[in-house]
Amino acid sequence: MRIKPQYTQQVDIPKSLQTLFWDCPEQKTYLEKLIKRILDYGNFEEIKWCFEHYPNETFVIAFKYPDIRRGAKFWIKLWNNQRN
Repeated sequence: MRIKPQYTQQVDIPKSLQTLFWDCPEQKTYLEKLIKRILDYGNFEEIKWCFEHYPNETFVIAFKYPDIRRGAKFWIKLWNNQRN
C-alpha cells in the first residue's frame, strides 16, 4: 500500500545530505521525501538536524510510516516530549 505524501512543498537539499538524494539532480525535493529519506538512511546528527528544522513534520512522518527505524522513533518522541 502506498502512503500519500502530506507535505509536498519544495525544499532545497542541504549540501551535506545530497548523497542521500541520488535521484534529485535539481537539488530540490518535496519536504516529506527529504524527511523520510533522512529517517531511513541518516545518522543520529542528520536526524537531529531534521527534527530541529522541521519538528512537527518530522514527528508526524516518523509515526506515519511503519518502516522507520525504532531508534529514530525513540529520539524523535523524546525530543518532541522535551519540546512540549
